[in-house]
Amino acid sequence: MAYRATKKARKLWSERANAKKARLALEHGERRPLLEDDHIKIVIERKATGERAVFELFPGDRCDNYTAYCNDKRLGVMGITKVCAGIRKSLPRMRQEE
Repeated sequence: MAYRATKKARKLWSERANAKKARLALEHGERRPLLEDDHIKIVIERKATGERAVFELFPGDRCDNYTAYCNDKRLGVMGITKVCAGIRKSLPRMRQEE
């Protein structure tokens, strides 16, 4: 019978590996650079309709995730690709008249 790792065993292994990596980084004096301004604000305005959307991004639980807000409504934790897709979808399409 072959060895099969359970979900619990894989999770424990992962936690131990990450703890070791962090411990070694501290021993060698490595530190993540702290950002002075970690708040990102994106303002979108449409002159024709007067519509305005304000997206605010705060640091998430990982280095590539953000806690996103749109017009002070929490959207959740997401990556920059999903944030950009949300910006694209948030404003209605306007038909151009020729």
